[in-house]
Amino acid sequence: MLKSILSYITMYARHDLPRELSTLRRIAIFYAPVAIFIVLAFIFALLYVQPFPRHQTVLAIGQRGTMSDNLGEMFKAFFARRGLSLDVENRMGLNEIEKDLRDPASPVNASFVVSGAGTPAEFPGLVSLGNVALAPLWLFYRGDTVSVDDPFEFYRDKRIAVGGEGTVSHRLFSLLMDLTNPGTGERPNFLRLPHADATEQLLAGKIDALFMVDGFSSPMVQKLLNSRDVKLMNFPLVDAYVRKLPFLQKVTVPRGSIDIGEIRPAADVALLASGVNLLVENTLHPTVQWAFLLAARENTLKTDNFFPAANALPQYRDRGFPLSPVATRFYTTGVPSYFGYLPFWLASLLENVWVVLLALVLLALPLLNKLIGFRSFASQRLLWLHFWELRYLEDELQACRTAAQAEAVRARLGQLDDTVAACWVTDDQMRHYFNLRRCIATTIQDANKKIPALEQQ
Repeated sequence: MLKSILSYITMYARHDLPRELSTLRRIAIFYAPVAIFIVLAFIFALLYVQPFPRHQTVLAIGQRGTMSDNLGEMFKAFFARRGLSLDVENRMGLNEIEKDLRDPASPVNASFVVSGAGTPAEFPGLVSLGNVALAPLWLFYRGDTVSVDDPFEFYRDKRIAVGGEGTVSHRLFSLLMDLTNPGTGERPNFLRLPHADATEQLLAGKIDALFMVDGFSSPMVQKLLNSRDVKLMNFPLVDAYVRKLPFLQKVTVPRGSIDIGEIRPAADVALLASGVNLLVENTLHPTVQWAFLLAARENTLKTDNFFPAANALPQYRDRGFPLSPVATRFYTTGVPSYFGYLPFWLASLLENVWVVLLALVLLALPLLNKLIGFRSFASQRLLWLHFWELRYLEDELQACRTAAQAEAVRARLGQLDDTVAACWVTDDQMRHYFNLRRCIATTIQDANKKIPALEQQ
């Protein structure tokens, strides 16, 4: 058995393989225009789909040492592990971020925006990937314990740092102050200080209070929470604030959660908190958007969140900003399972082009049988072409009036017989091959008979 197989392989390599390659070459030349069209269509589809990011991704974040600074570094590390590049640039305030996001010439194409600090009208051309972090509204103060319904009214005439000009802290402070104390406006005692400077001045006793919007893990927030000279303001009317401003939510610092030994704080402290939206340009590549979403999810899973509400992030809570199609897929059906098995670039590529791939498969199904039978088609095509050539030569032989004409036809019949003999054919076409050879031989015999007859005329 093995000897027979080896013998067949040897004969095929010696005789049939060169013939098959020659046949396929002739068919390839015949279908060259179709092949060129297919290649051009593939290149066009590749350019249209854009499977990989073409431009650098730049994420604008807030002041150094804040929660957004920590998030930016986390995102950058995640991107690097997935083979993507992410530049992180610090900005002093929301005004600078808005300017970058509005400017088409700016390289910035993503940023964090705290809910309530901006509206879709202020950020045209941007879509949301959802809330990726929780930012409480902290009001730290010095001195005796303050227990009032309206902390903003209490500090209306005192030295309070409210964040730099155009920052999220400054905007939300102005919004909350105007909510319960309309017409207050800007006052000389509302100090527009960067968070780092305000923190040092509060610890040194140079100011009375500090209002800031930042995450629990922020180094400045931790520094103030662990200072025995600084207290954290309780908001008794926190539920009323949430009713008035739905983009806010209630969080609680439980009694003794900062220092259980000294029982700090001495009682539960109710705070307001806002979600941190990740806004991106609506043209940002889907692969980059998936990277942002998966990085936010990983950060939540790996971070020991102080506030339980942060354990559900990322989520689409602030519905004032339109959700991107990629984020809609993420929140409605979850992360495709192949992200857990394939390299990130390949998984995101499949996710980006699966619609195109499905369409191509559906279009290709009718051609599948022809593609499978291509080898058979090649041999069949050439055999039928040679049958037609034989038919034309028979007609010419019948029309010959001189021996010279008949000899010319006989010579062409011999060439045709040599060409057919060199052809490769599949098993199912073998009977047609031998039938064609017999027909050619019969026609040559007819020519041999006709030439002497014409010579005698």
